[in-house]
Amino acid sequence: MWRALPLLLTLAACQAQPPTTATRSGDGMADRLRPGMTENDAFGLFGPESGFERNPADWDQSCLSYAYGPVGAPLYVHALFRAGALEQATDGHAGLCTFAAA
Repeated sequence: MWRALPLLLTLAACQAQPPTTATRSGDGMADRLRPGMTENDAFGLFGPESGFERNPADWDQSCLSYAYGPVGAPLYVHALFRAGALEQATDGHAGLCTFAAA
């Protein structure tokens, strides 16, 4: 019975929903950013952003996208800022961050 437990856990993990572009990949790129950092701090770590969008429902909030990985198939860190200070960051996104679905 105890030998079957790892197999059962593996099978249960396979039934989880596939990741979307809104979930972390776990590759650690977003971990380089810390809450409270400024956009200039992020620039120092990742270079210029690949995309910028202001939240149309909340002008104090913006999302910046930073590319990493292979040039032909980049992934993006999405960094959410409020009034110029980082609130949260996630990585492994296939596209630029947007508030279109919000």
